[in-house]
Amino acid sequence: QVGGTKNLLKHDKTDKIKYSNNSTTMSSDPYNIARSILQKISCFLSAAGSLMIISDLLRNKSHRGKVRQRLILGISLCDTLTSTTWFFTNLFMPPIGNQTSCDVQGFFIQMGNNTNVLFMIALQIVYLLTIKYNWNETQIKKYEPHMVGFALFSGFGTGIAAWVMDLYNPSGWNCWITTYPSGCTQSFEINRGSSDLEATDCIRGDNAQIYQFAFFYAPLWAAVLFIIIVMCMIWKSVEKTERRSARKSFRSLESSLRSGRDMQASTSQPQLVLTPKVKKQCILYAMGFFVVWSFPTLVRFIQIIGGKPPAVFTPLAAFFIGSQGLWNSMIYFRPKYSALTEEKYWWQKVWTLVRSNFLFCFECKENSKSEANDAIPARATSTGSDSVRPGGGNSMEPGEGENFVPIVEAERPNIGSMRSSKTVRIVIHEDEEIQDVNENDV
Repeated sequence: QVGGTKNLLKHDKTDKIKYSNNSTTMSSDPYNIARSILQKISCFLSAAGSLMIISDLLRNKSHRGKVRQRLILGISLCDTLTSTTWFFTNLFMPPIGNQTSCDVQGFFIQMGNNTNVLFMIALQIVYLLTIKYNWNETQIKKYEPHMVGFALFSGFGTGIAAWVMDLYNPSGWNCWITTYPSGCTQSFEINRGSSDLEATDCIRGDNAQIYQFAFFYAPLWAAVLFIIIVMCMIWKSVEKTERRSARKSFRSLESSLRSGRDMQASTSQPQLVLTPKVKKQCILYAMGFFVVWSFPTLVRFIQIIGGKPPAVFTPLAAFFIGSQGLWNSMIYFRPKYSALTEEKYWWQKVWTLVRSNFLFCFECKENSKSEANDAIPARATSTGSDSVRPGGGNSMEPGEGENFVPIVEAERPNIGSMRSSKTVRIVIHEDEEIQDVNENDV
């Protein structure tokens, strides 16, 4: 019973499989109706959000030159593929579709989700190397081909292998790795003595439960565990840096008071401070990933221990599993949303972002402050300093965007009779040569 339509598997003379339908009426089960509606809503919003990210990244040369942004681009491309496939799931599955279309959908879902998970692991590795170990872009680029290559190899490899082994069959709201007919006895169950049968009665998808775990759930749960560990390491590193900076600032202030030096000049020295916003931005991507796979993981875990998931979990899993692009876009455009000060209402800000990024709108002009994605998180801050970005426009507060760039503190040059100990924060991209900066350039 799939989506209220009973599909019977038959063999013809060439031993190929055909689906015939006893009924084409949609199930009146309210949970199935809710599942179908919620899934299409989340997949539409997810695909739209991923397309906005893709548009913004492809139009920004500076973003395309960074490993972490290219990984976000890969995640968005995978999500666009899977969300679109899920949105049109009825076209791939019987009674409208056939076994070939079911195989195609299963391949897209397996390849897209598996690659997506590994891209997310790679992104967290980049965050860890940048924040905790202070790696620059040049160092990270050396390992980018290995991370991307492994993700693509795993995604395409498992997707093709499952296709060759006839593992893709109707499973709930889509075609994926499962047995056909549903509930048939698999070979591993016979081998461990769980059945009196001497041979499997599965026509397709024998040992599908094993391949589900090996091809997807094992990498997914390993990614969840790995991301939790990375977040703890980043959090600990940030806290340690903040405590060290606070002690250094206190000792500097104490020394200046004892020696009678100018307190303002002393406190204007660079302080290596990682603000709480840095931790927030790093954790948001991980939390979005956890939210997407929370209910699918819970459903699978209940099935593994021999239980039956509550009926309400089905529409919830269908909604969240296709919503990753939605969460990613909210996180990615959060700094730009905050920078839109001319718009009064939230929906006006959202429309401005959609208009300027959706469907590759190259001619749309964005707010000058919307380039905040280029300036996070700050490695150094100085109390009372002005935040100045080359090319005009004030930078965002530390930690507001996605990109990590070095922050250089410099004393404001004295011009004429002007005497000021006020400092200027100059944001310099990692791949740009640091040159002398005068007042006019600032």
